[in-house]
Amino acid sequence: MEKLIESALNMIKPGMTVSFGGGRTVGRLIRALDATTIYVASPSEQTRQLCQELNIPIVPLEQVTKFDLAFDGCDSLDHNLNALKSNGGIHTFERLYANLAERYIIMAPIERFTDKLNIDVQLALEVMDLAIPQVLTEVEQLGGKANVRQSQNMAGMVRTPNGNGLVDCHFENWDEIDSINNKLAAMTGVLGTSYFKDVVTDALLATDEDVKHIKKEDL
Repeated sequence: MEKLIESALNMIKPGMTVSFGGGRTVGRLIRALDATTIYVASPSEQTRQLCQELNIPIVPLEQVTKFDLAFDGCDSLDHNLNALKSNGGIHTFERLYANLAERYIIMAPIERFTDKLNIDVQLALEVMDLAIPQVLTEVEQLGGKANVRQSQNMAGMVRTPNGNGLVDCHFENWDEIDSINNKLAAMTGVLGTSYFKDVVTDALLATDEDVKHIKKEDL
């Protein structure tokens, strides 16, 4: 992972405004950077807490018109750089930051980069409570199975930072994920989905010995 962090650091230049998502790899990147030369923002409460511990000022999203770079992780990435960012549960916030990024960069082990999206990774939806029954029914009608994500630490469902629930959707394969995602995303009460299509511009993929940098424009 050291070379992965080094590759990311080489992309960051003084004066840039940079977003950092959540996860351990991003945390290691933050610990390694010279934050005095850049402006830092993050959609992740965990990352913002780390920055506070390191005395790194955080720029609120409402004060940002663009990010030069945005670093994040994912659970699955296909060869067209479409991603599933499902397990963290903050994909709605992450999308807001990604939409402002000139370069949206996924950092991941190369095993997560596959020809097609990993079917073992679910499509996650952030859903208002009253809409959850309708969404569950729609997923079943589309041929999938869905469940409301439950908290492992306390009774009840997992809540997003917006106070909504998460619905995890499973299908036999992701061949029709574009159509499935579009139908579910259009439902009233669905605030966001974990499928990031045509958003990722770069992938920094860690191998055993090196880092593979894939750019969208080179595909």
